[in-house]
Amino acid sequence: MPDLVESMFYVGETPWHGKGVPLTESPTIEDALILAGMDWQVQKIPTTFQLYDGDSLDGNYINKETGHFVNVRMDSMEVVGNVGAKYEVLQNEDAFKPFSVLVDYGYKFETAGVIDNGKKVWILAKTPNSYLVGDDKILDYVMLYTSHDGSSGSCFRDVAIRVVCQNTLDSALSSRSTSEYKLKHTSSIKSRVDELTKNLDKREGNVNQAIGWMNRFHETPLNDAEFTFYVEAVMPWLKTRHKVSNKELGILVRNRALPVYNTIDDLFRNGKGNKGETLWDAYNAITEYHDHHKKHKDWVKGTQFGQSRIDKRNAFYYATKVAQTKQNDTIITYN
Repeated sequence: MPDLVESMFYVGETPWHGKGVPLTESPTIEDALILAGMDWQVQKIPTTFQLYDGDSLDGNYINKETGHFVNVRMDSMEVVGNVGAKYEVLQNEDAFKPFSVLVDYGYKFETAGVIDNGKKVWILAKTPNSYLVGDDKILDYVMLYTSHDGSSGSCFRDVAIRVVCQNTLDSALSSRSTSEYKLKHTSSIKSRVDELTKNLDKREGNVNQAIGWMNRFHETPLNDAEFTFYVEAVMPWLKTRHKVSNKELGILVRNRALPVYNTIDDLFRNGKGNKGETLWDAYNAITEYHDHHKKHKDWVKGTQFGQSRIDKRNAFYYATKVAQTKQNDTIITYN
């Protein structure tokens, strides 16, 4: 298995790492939990320390609670996170309760798994909807994940995938905020999970809005200078690609930015489904780089929870600004 993916299943195409339990059809929610290796419980346990009561041989050690807690994965008895007193454990089967309703709407499980020894778990389901952006078919998914290490609450968010090269398209709509419903681990967590099932109409409207923006990207021409400006706005550190070493002064510079920029530039012109002509090509060059060319210690964590997801979200955000600006013929200003 990859370093941080402990267990998972997948339906259909084999994942990039060639691991996981292969399935020919979508499982039930009960089978999904077992096949993904998520059929275990978490228990919140108070932490303690010992004090010596007395200064003689007859003294005893007593345990004192710290007021802090740890989450323990009960099948392995491993500590998966440090949490506070108000944190309430949300078991895997409860976190994924919304899918019992979503299945009735035609949603089908495609993959699910455990990350980092159980610190995070996720499940991905395909909706019955698909869209076209130009000639590109876009498939619609929802991802639900939760953490047991206290790093995040439960999250239910939109995921779009461009079929031609399996790019994950992060539709941040008109801002850099995430298009997701977040739930904190508090005493009301279960009732909030129940409310997620009431948001399907709102979600569909958000997805339609995102697809509308993507079609505008496809209709927006982009020249070389504009492409460079866009990429540097999304990933500002690429501006350092011009730095060179000065051997006479003994200054050696390891230029990490230049090969990354060159890869994205090549994907803009020659990436799968790209022609180097539009904002849609530029947006997909960035997503294709992060999904298929950047080296991740763990692909799921890197692309769905890490810096790559932030860059892809920013790519959508800045693309909306470019499309709006070029169609209105005004000046682009980035913060």
